[in-house]
Amino acid sequence: MKKYLWIAVIMLLALPALAGCEGDAQTADDHYDQDHSHHEEITIFEVIDRSEDEVTAYVHVDHWHGSLPEVEEGDNISLGAYIEEDDEKVELDGDHHALGVDLAPGAEEGIVSFDLHGDHVHIIGEKEGTTEVVFQFLHDGEVDYETPPIEVTVGHGHGHDDDHVHEEVTVFDIIDRSADEVTADYHVDHWHGSLPVVKVGDNISLGAYLEDDHGHEIELDGDHHALGVALAPGAEEGIVSFDLHGDHVHIIGEQEGTTEVVFQFLHDGAVEFETERIKVEVEG
Repeated sequence: MKKYLWIAVIMLLALPALAGCEGDAQTADDHYDQDHSHHEEITIFEVIDRSEDEVTAYVHVDHWHGSLPEVEEGDNISLGAYIEEDDEKVELDGDHHALGVDLAPGAEEGIVSFDLHGDHVHIIGEKEGTTEVVFQFLHDGEVDYETPPIEVTVGHGHGHDDDHVHEEVTVFDIIDRSADEVTADYHVDHWHGSLPVVKVGDNISLGAYLEDDHGHEIELDGDHHALGVALAPGAEEGIVSFDLHGDHVHIIGEQEGTTEVVFQFLHDGAVEFETERIKVEVEG
């Protein structure tokens, strides 16, 4: 009988120690999960060269496959990303979820700078050389995931011949700013799509997305580069008027009717490129 009592006492004394070990193990597992869970949730991270609309580099576990396009000094490359989290595509809406890029720790400064646009980024060539950058997945403005470093090289810029800017504008999309979507796009020498109808006494607000023949976005800063609009030669007057704001324009409905306009790419105030005519309708 005494033998069984001693066994029971020993077992009771051992229970707290066993419980403590189990608790410590669980705490350690929880700590690991908290530190590594989000990193493990990003299952695909591909960087897209927006000028070619194709993947230029992608992360595999802890290293890269592929490379970034070379940047010309004084120019930029426009990069997007395809990201999956737990095998589900992440929508880069530029607000809740966004793409970021930054210099890698210890990388040489002054070679590149960055311009972040939410769903894509621009890496700008400041001077010749090679440095390293990291891409980031931002959640509500906070870095939730960061890639390993990847090299980016800036080569000698060749600049642009102003006499050939007309030939260099290869993409000219007109954006309906009220819907934030392309309403018409210019292809070679003709239009696809149409302009929104204007009400008499009201206006439509239009922006534009332009690319040069290298596939680089032409930034409409409203100063050096701007968007313009004018009546097409011989088009009926008095139907519309215009208000130019640099990065966008307003077409104002003056009276009922239909007329035609042309859109322009302005370089330091001079027209460097002009589209063919497109109809605009004004209703009462």
